[in-house]
Amino acid sequence: MTFEATQPKAAGRARPKAIIAGGGLAGLACAKRLTDAGFQIELVEAEPQLGGRTADWVDPNDGEKIESGVHTFFGVYNRLISLLNEVGVDDDRMVSWDDKVGFLQPGGEISFFAFDPIRDLPRVIGLLLGDNKLINLGEKLMLGFTFGNGLLRRERYEERTIADLANDGRLDKTAYERLLRPLSRGLAFCEPEELSAYVLLTLLTHGITNPFNLRAGTFRGGMTDVMINPIARWLTSRGAVLRTNTALKAIHHKPGQNGAAGQIDGFELANGEILRGDVYVSAIPLEVIKQIIPPTLSNFPYFHKIQNIPTVPATATQIWFDRKVIRREEFIYLAGSPLVVFQDESRLTFPDFGSRISSQITDRSTDSFTDQQYIDLTLQELHRYVPGSVPAQVRKAVVVRHQAIAIKPGIHFQRPVQGSPVPNLFLAGDYTRQDWFTTMEGATRSGEMAARAAVYRYQRTLRYASETTPIQAA
Repeated sequence: MTFEATQPKAAGRARPKAIIAGGGLAGLACAKRLTDAGFQIELVEAEPQLGGRTADWVDPNDGEKIESGVHTFFGVYNRLISLLNEVGVDDDRMVSWDDKVGFLQPGGEISFFAFDPIRDLPRVIGLLLGDNKLINLGEKLMLGFTFGNGLLRRERYEERTIADLANDGRLDKTAYERLLRPLSRGLAFCEPEELSAYVLLTLLTHGITNPFNLRAGTFRGGMTDVMINPIARWLTSRGAVLRTNTALKAIHHKPGQNGAAGQIDGFELANGEILRGDVYVSAIPLEVIKQIIPPTLSNFPYFHKIQNIPTVPATATQIWFDRKVIRREEFIYLAGSPLVVFQDESRLTFPDFGSRISSQITDRSTDSFTDQQYIDLTLQELHRYVPGSVPAQVRKAVVVRHQAIAIKPGIHFQRPVQGSPVPNLFLAGDYTRQDWFTTMEGATRSGEMAARAAVYRYQRTLRYASETTPIQAA
């Protein structure tokens, strides 16, 4: 599928052209900012739909919408919200805002934590002090001490795990298993014994420093319809060409002399077509870019480090039931379960007469599971935690698999910046260096940072050319 340009070419000097591979949030954000800077855009995406890990699509067998995974939209996603507002999306209409998150225990007992001190401080304090079913008040105080100690020494924890952070704070095992393990798994797809504590502490810092935006939102519709398509329409209305079902096969690199980085002179597609432009942006997933880095660049430390960045499975399950199994629409963590988080999306996102449960599984022991094993595990855990699901009949079940960067100790500062050693090649994606990690905001910021680097280098190249070109005699 191709989204054709509808804006006529500008008269006079030709606009510089950017070739972008990857149509997730990183690629689309990069395309938006390069369009703002006057670039002509051609973007290719391997999948049938744009959006990457924030996409949904129609199952051709029954017309049901399948999504890439369970997602919550946070009010602290400042750059993403700004981008959406610029393309005509009102975030207050795109999502239904809430100010709390639930932690569910076996049998259906749920505890809530509110996190909007500006709009409802009494409720935040009341739930914090009053709801002691998950962890008691003493454990909450120790958790606060643990986080406080970590925040004061955040940079030092880049090379230490969340388990180390908990040990330093002498955190009780109950709080560790019921709170820190679900948070580690849910936010970064990693166990607390393998995830750098810097990740959780940095995300906590973003929340503390943005108290007016501490809200969580449930999408009012599929992410493709309410978030991705508006960006695509804005881009095509300004001349961009967006092509789906179009995979990047190879990056053509022309080495420089005496070990210089040289230039990129084309993106080759799976059909053999070669796209050429002034700047090239790879916004494809980490596991893909690892495979197509040109051999002529593999000895550069920048590209060699990319090969050493680990990934972990990011697995989502979606179960359709024939009746309502839970009458809540909040984003709910499960304490003590490999089924980390789930949400009933049949109320706001995909209205349905039954329950549509979208969930995430993170447990290293399940990494080699088949789809059926993931489905069986999801049902087993839902039966344990949501008694109303036991008599319900399953109408449909789907497993969606991705890979996510594993930000283990020492990995954060090994991640590549967006401007590569090759002057006209740029990288975008949540694996590149930014401090929002594997979130939608992280992807957005990486794309914007790649665009900023591309504009700066292109303008510098133009200035250099104009300063060194001889003046012709009349």
